Amino acid sequence: MAKEAIKYYGVDPWKITETGFNPERSRVSESIFSLGNEYMGTRGFFDEVYSGDSLKGNYFNGVWEDKPITYFEHFKGLSERCCFMINANNWIYTRIFANGEELDLAKCEVENFYRELDMKKGIVTRTFDWNGISFAFERFISMTERTVAAQKITVKSNGFEGEIKIVAGSDFTPIHEEENRNFWVEIHNSDACIVARTQSSGQRVYSAFRANLEAEKFFAEEKKSCAEYSINLKNGESAAFERLSVNITEKDKTVSDDTFIANCNKKANELFTVSYDEYLAKHESFWADVWNKLDITIDGDEENQQGVRFCIFNLHQTYHGEDGSLNVGAKGLTGEKYSGWTFWDSETYCLPFYMFNNPQAAKNLIMYRYNTLQQALDRAVEQDTKGACFPMVTIDGTESCGVWQHGNLEIHVTAAIAYAVWHYVTNLKDKDFLYDYGARLLVETSRYFASRGGFSPKNGDFGLYGVMGPDEFHMMVNNNTYTNYMVKKMFLYTIDVIEEMKKACPEKLPEVTDEELADFKLKADKMRISYDEETKLFEQHDGYFDLPHIDVNSISPDRVPIYKYWAYDSIFRVNMLKQPDVVLMLFFFSKDFTLEQKKANYDYYEARCFHESSLSPSIHSIMATEIGKDEQAYEYAKYASRIDLDDYNRNTHQGLHITSAAAAWMNIVYGFGGMRSDDDILTFNPTLPKQWKGYQFKILYREKILTVDIRNGKATFTLDGEAEPIRICGKEYMVGKDGVAVEI
Repeated sequence: MAKEAIKYYGVDPWKITETGFNPERSRVSESIFSLGNEYMGTRGFFDEVYSGDSLKGNYFNGVWEDKPITYFEHFKGLSERCCFMINANNWIYTRIFANGEELDLAKCEVENFYRELDMKKGIVTRTFDWNGISFAFERFISMTERTVAAQKITVKSNGFEGEIKIVAGSDFTPIHEEENRNFWVEIHNSDACIVARTQSSGQRVYSAFRANLEAEKFFAEEKKSCAEYSINLKNGESAAFERLSVNITEKDKTVSDDTFIANCNKKANELFTVSYDEYLAKHESFWADVWNKLDITIDGDEENQQGVRFCIFNLHQTYHGEDGSLNVGAKGLTGEKYSGWTFWDSETYCLPFYMFNNPQAAKNLIMYRYNTLQQALDRAVEQDTKGACFPMVTIDGTESCGVWQHGNLEIHVTAAIAYAVWHYVTNLKDKDFLYDYGARLLVETSRYFASRGGFSPKNGDFGLYGVMGPDEFHMMVNNNTYTNYMVKKMFLYTIDVIEEMKKACPEKLPEVTDEELADFKLKADKMRISYDEETKLFEQHDGYFDLPHIDVNSISPDRVPIYKYWAYDSIFRVNMLKQPDVVLMLFFFSKDFTLEQKKANYDYYEARCFHESSLSPSIHSIMATEIGKDEQAYEYAKYASRIDLDDYNRNTHQGLHITSAAAAWMNIVYGFGGMRSDDDILTFNPTLPKQWKGYQFKILYREKILTVDIRNGKATFTLDGEAEPIRICGKEYMVGKDGVAVEI
């Protein structure tokens, strides 16, 4: 790939470290040092004022504003409104003065600057010396009490004598940078407590704080609630300022302001009875449990070790399934790019991570789609189709994509919902979920595709016309093979589920007729899958093989990113790919295809892929491992695990690539570990990169921890419970507590 790493942060297996502050990297570091807990997130900006370049971003999952989408000319079926996650209150708002001089790292000379994210504990710390004072900052967002965030500032005099004044508060004035405006209206402001409402959507946020020091005074400014504290230091003395912040959201407009505030005051007062140290201990215990149970360890490669742990850390920060009304945004809670939207990545890339780390979270990812089914049904009507058409990008279940060729043509998103039901049930055997919720999703998505497609008058094939597949460098194409194959598989799975339910639980059957099922079967059997038996190649879409060729390796770095430097329509006139399409199909349904087919298609399409998507490298690494391209697999894996730490795409400043973090986890487990989860039992074909001495990963498999350890030419599998059948290197074993060792 013609992309280079920027090596800036220190390499450590458990920490991300920054020694010396570089203002040119400030926004990148704000993304890297972000903290969150699914409910809320805060970028790694400084506590105190910083007048340099910064995005002081604080976000609540599912708290959004909306705006109309305007077009030069509006056509039926185009999305009319856009929801976007907004920058909320700065709960860590702080101003620091030493003998009247304000601390601002854009203006003040500081020494010994050091910042650290401790992934083992989920804490960000920062230290430096200024004006004869040593400062130590610590912050965390509680993983056990989702409304609580905490800040600690320790000061020690190294020659300084005098007053240190700290102004702390909660601030609703930050600008939402993507829209260049503020979206909050203050509705309550009292001592260390402020409540604000979004201007349009009417969602509310309550924010209150308490400190360990006694406030000299409380004061209010517009959209700010503050308190002032004073510390008098003599040489050699030290003191600590600790603050707990409680932030509570309310999205139900029927709840009155008075009721909301009263309930929040009661809740906050209860939460403030717990100390900073107690919250910290519980928070650290949460992370200790995560790492003890489901860590990935790599022996002999600290860069990849650090990278994959950074990915795992941010996946747990972004989502752990506490709330079924929330989902995984492409940037999580680390920035405004992609507006907090959920894409199809949740069901295809993120779901496997949660299936094998946190099954309840996996279930809730799909329940999010079930809970927004009505919006998908309404969207299908707008598209002149039946069933459920799920949105390309969304927060509230409606389509927020104002780029019609993505919002209207990427119908593979709806197929991903059905795929997620199949993938989840296949591995977790959750028949209650299938019968109560999944079957309805399957029927409605099948109904949509049955009405969205059509038959060719030339040969009678059924296909899907006027679409865009995962490779977004080709639009308005006919019969994208990935999409067609996904739909074919889901038609057949829907039929199987309904037939199963007729016997097992007829009372729970969703409304579907035998005539519809027969129609699904006919269209599955007639589905066009363009394949050349001689070359073993699947054509990505009708006419793809006729497109002019471009050597992706010849593209100059000053012509990337593609969307910025290429005329838009020129992207669609050549055979360059943005990300895997056919190759993705071969991975998702691995057992359906031969190794020969995988080799032929990987070689053909990899040479045409530019990896403009962060999701691309990991899938190529996984498939390269399977077909024996070890060096290529390793290079792609390194890119995938460190895409943000090394800023490969030069866009980490916008926020972290959360869904590609899930792909990086897959890179270890599905790639080098050789796991496949598209059959009734798990399959493994592990390999050991020559750059590593060994590695180990753990997954949660049917409520038991499966440990896979690869080193010294052997792969050892151990299950901490009743034995389960697992296929390893082509042979089926019963794996239990005694373990199974297989030569590789």
